[in-house]
Formats: sequence, C-alpha cells, structure tokens
Amino acid sequence: MYNPDATQANHQPDLQESQLSKTHLNLLNYANFLYNQKNHENAAVFYEKFLQEAKTLNEETFEAYGRLTDCYVTSGDVDKALLSAFQSFTYGIPHPVICYKIGNAFVQKSQLNMAIFWFDMATKETIANEHVNYDASFAQWLPHLQLCVCYEMLGDHTKAYHHHSLAQKYNPDHPSIVLNQKYFETLFRTNGEPYPRTQEKAEGSKANDTASMENKVEIAEQNDVVFTGERLVINDTVKKNHGDVLEEHLNRYRLAQHFVKDKRVLDAACGAGYGSKMLQAAGASHVLGVDIDEASLVNARKTYGHDQIEYAYGNVNKLELEDKSFDIIVSFETIEHINDGSVWIKESSRLLKDDGIFIVSTPNRSQTNPVKYFVEQPQNFHHKYEYTITEFVGELLKEYDILELYGQTFVSDYSSIQTQAIRNAIGLKSTTTPYNNPVINGHELIELGKVKDMNPLYVVAVCKKKLVLR
Repeated sequence: MYNPDATQANHQPDLQESQLSKTHLNLLNYANFLYNQKNHENAAVFYEKFLQEAKTLNEETFEAYGRLTDCYVTSGDVDKALLSAFQSFTYGIPHPVICYKIGNAFVQKSQLNMAIFWFDMATKETIANEHVNYDASFAQWLPHLQLCVCYEMLGDHTKAYHHHSLAQKYNPDHPSIVLNQKYFETLFRTNGEPYPRTQEKAEGSKANDTASMENKVEIAEQNDVVFTGERLVINDTVKKNHGDVLEEHLNRYRLAQHFVKDKRVLDAACGAGYGSKMLQAAGASHVLGVDIDEASLVNARKTYGHDQIEYAYGNVNKLELEDKSFDIIVSFETIEHINDGSVWIKESSRLLKDDGIFIVSTPNRSQTNPVKYFVEQPQNFHHKYEYTITEFVGELLKEYDILELYGQTFVSDYSSIQTQAIRNAIGLKSTTTPYNNPVINGHELIELGKVKDMNPLYVVAVCKKKLVLR
C-alpha cells in the first residue's frame, strides 16, 4: 500500500501586494523559496518571522502555518510541528490544510487514532466551506488516502477500503490510488473474501475470467459442488468469482506436470481431484490422491476417475503407506492446514524414493499476514499457521535439498504499507522499484532469483530428497 508524502500536493498561493506589505511578502516568498529547496530548518525561521509580523488572516497565513508544520515534522520535532499548527486556530475555524498537516504529525507520532480524527476533520464540509481559494485536495482525496492507510495499519480492512474508494472517486488515476487498488485486490483474494467491485466492472471481469479459464482448463467441472473457500473446485461459480485463485492453483499443477512422466505420484491433500487428473494426463504412471474429506473423494472419483488414478482417505501426517513408495510427491497449499508442518515434511521424505522429488507450496506470511507471528492465527481461519520464506526453507532443508524456489502473485515493495510507513519515517521518498524485473503475466510462477524489490504471496519449492550417507 502506498502512503503519499505529505508535501506532494504543494499548493502555490497567488500572493498579492494588496493583501500583504512588501516586507511581509518578501519574507513569505523567501520562506517558500527555502521550503522548495528543502532547506526546512531555515525556512521555519522565516515562516515564524512572517507569522509573527504579518498577523494577517488569509490563505497565505494558513499556507505558512501548514508549511511551518511540515518543516518541523521533517526535522523530527513533531511536538513543535503540532504547536505551530494549533496556533493557526487563533484565526478561527480550523483550515482543511492545517487539519491534514496535524493528521500527518500524529502519524509520525504513531498515534493513529488521533491522526484519523484530524484527517476526518479535514474532510468536513462545515470546515471546508468556511475557507476559499485553497487546494481542495487537502479536503478531498488526500485525507481519505491517509485515512485508508491509517485504518489499514490498524487492521480494519473494511474502513480502509471505504476511504480508498472515496479517494478514488476524486483522483482515480493518481499513482498512490492505483497502487492501493492493486493492494486491496490482492488482500481480499488472499483472505478468501469476495472483492468488492462495481456491478459493471464485476460483470466485465467475470466474463474475462471465464474466457481465460475456458481457454486453459480442459477438464470436467463440478457444478454440483459448493466452493467453501477451503478446497478449490472447478465450476462455473469459481471461474466467474475466483478466477484468479483458480489460475494460481492450476499454475502450480502445471509446474508439477513437468516432473511426473512415467512416475508414481502422491497428490497429498488432493481435494476435489482435478490436480490428480492433471498429473495423470501429463503422463504419470500412477497417481494416488489422498484427502481427509470423504465427500471430496467421492466427487473426485465420480468426476476425475481413471484407471491410473486412485483416490483414498488419508491424513498426510499419518499415512499408512510403505517407505519409498513414490517418485514424486505434490503438496500444494497443504502444509499450513495441518498442526505441524515439520512432521509432514519428514513423513513426505519417508515416502519418497532416494532420488524422489517433493513439490510443495504455501502462503508467504510476510505478505499475507505481515504483522503476525508464527504462533498466531492467520486471517484465513482454515490455516493453522503460515511460514515466511525463510522459515519455510529452514523446515525443508532438514530433509531436502532445494532445487528451485518459485514465487507466485507478486507484491512490489513500493506498494507495501509496511515499506512505505518505514520509508516515510526515515525520510525516503516513495518511488517505484528501480530494478528491471521480468514481466510477470498474471499468476505465473517466477524463479525468486530473477526478481528484486518484490515479494510473492505464495512460494513453491521443488526439492530433492537428501542422500543419507551410511
């Protein structure tokens, strides 16, 4: 998520000698010159001098108070910034620009509820209507954009999206708002929530998603099976409403298809069974799909049954199968659903032949639940926990050599709310990534070694069972 620099909408007032004496005008012009040169320390001196001597009520006065507040925030003296802003209240009703600047100051103090109060004040018509000839963005999209950021930092996605939508109405093409739109699309998809869109946009998107899926998926649908959010099924409802999630799952199995020809394969937590069918169609000699949901297995046998596919009940942490039974084990979006991922990793190694391949995927907690610890419940209530990439790799290396790590559904660092909050706090501007990353089409898998300044929502590891020396 993108948090705009508070100084990016610098309104340049039209100064008129009829409003200010020449001396005062020179003071203000010089202060503005220093401000625009980012010489904030000296600019503050001349803004203070102007405000002490001019004692004039006009837009230039409020602009000076606002910029003086910026100067003190930039220099790190947030308390002095607030004092300067509150001094403007001696002229009467608070000004939208000042309310906005106060909100920014409280963000710097990490007092988000106070920041929310003042950003909200900036949008009030009773305040805005009392002032004229000022940059209306300070009463419109800018405070709503900051309200979006504050609520998101507090974990209130609904209110954050509400204010994003309001900001979007005023300035839909601003880079900050475009990036936030992408952020929310990713957020709602990751949490398994329906993404709120206008009816017109939703219908157009559904049509495109359906067309895309029909071109790429040539296996039977399960239109009599309800998608609950836990086990993905291929049907018309999922294609229309969750086409992105479907594409993510299919791309993982497409990767696995490259490894399975003439191999005996275990599809762990096979769910609806479409993945097992894809593996068989890619040339696997035999596929065993196991799952703990009997209803899914019944539907899988009915829809995707084949002489080379067997569907059976099984808990992946307690599979009653012989050692070294399989050449390949596929485990997509499974490990986060079970109580102890390390147990499953060890169990998968037991079941693989000495040169066996383990292909496994999981969400990346640093993106899907960035403020939560490993022991805390993820937002997706179907998950027991989620790994960061480092934690995931650490678990795998106990039993496997990692041949390749892939990322899927990437989020650029410059659109991350956490990145932007830290960059703003240390005075770094919010910019797009300078690294020349490869073009990523949709939810394709990309080798992590090929990207920088980006993080995936999902990571897929291709592993080879470690050779045990006797």
